[in-house]
Amino acid sequence: MGILEDHINNYTRFEQPAVQSTHRNHKREKIGNSLSHYLCDLDENMTEQLNRDMLVELKNNLSNVLFQEEYTYTHVTQFLAHMYESIEGNPIILKALDQIKKMDEYTFTHSVNTAFYSMFIAMWMDLDEQDIINATQAGFLHDIGKIYIPEEILNKSGVLTREEYEIIQLHPLYGYSLLNEFSAFNLEVKRAVLFHHERIDAKGYPLCATDDYVGLLPKIVAVADVYDAMTTNRIYKKAKSAREAIDYLSHQGRSQLDNQVLYYFLNNIPVYDFKLSQ
Repeated sequence: MGILEDHINNYTRFEQPAVQSTHRNHKREKIGNSLSHYLCDLDENMTEQLNRDMLVELKNNLSNVLFQEEYTYTHVTQFLAHMYESIEGNPIILKALDQIKKMDEYTFTHSVNTAFYSMFIAMWMDLDEQDIINATQAGFLHDIGKIYIPEEILNKSGVLTREEYEIIQLHPLYGYSLLNEFSAFNLEVKRAVLFHHERIDAKGYPLCATDDYVGLLPKIVAVADVYDAMTTNRIYKKAKSAREAIDYLSHQGRSQLDNQVLYYFLNNIPVYDFKLSQ
């Protein structure tokens, strides 16, 4: 039985999956098996500084956005308010993002970009305010489980072995288990972290969940995640252009990603794209 299957057999309990000691480095030993381990020594000054720095980065990024004509100053103000509400006053998110940034600059930048895309998709779909906030938080935290994945696997330049790929596939389970320890996180946010790699053909991971079981928010994060991953340079692949990514999502993507979410994304993103520079 493979590593992934071994953990999936116990997924209904949503317990923290144990990472094999051979795959732990010293940093993860210090982190421990739960987010609470490294929240207990939260430094308020660090939190405030990270909060300010991130908000400045988000606001500066907005100046580069080409808004559609109907997006007025009010929409921009609302956008910033949603982003701020997702960050401000939530030390769990700040500490988690700080940990990601220390480990892997790509994952941090990707998390911020995915939060932006998830938020805009939720806005384009005319979801209510709480759903937009949930989408933003889920975008930020969708890859938080990667803090338990060895850096040599995350940053490997060559092809992953089957065992390495199975280890990568555990990160949604790790992420759910981390967030599940904290009542501050909405259940929908936790489910989005768990299901963001599931697909409508039930061939995703980690659970091969069926389309009707996944829910809307994970499908929003999935589209945001795929688009940003495709259009970002990695050590093992060159980024596709926005046009190439849109073309892929318009065709091959329809068999894997929710078509309603794709409709709203593809009808808005060509004139509304943005990314944080790496």
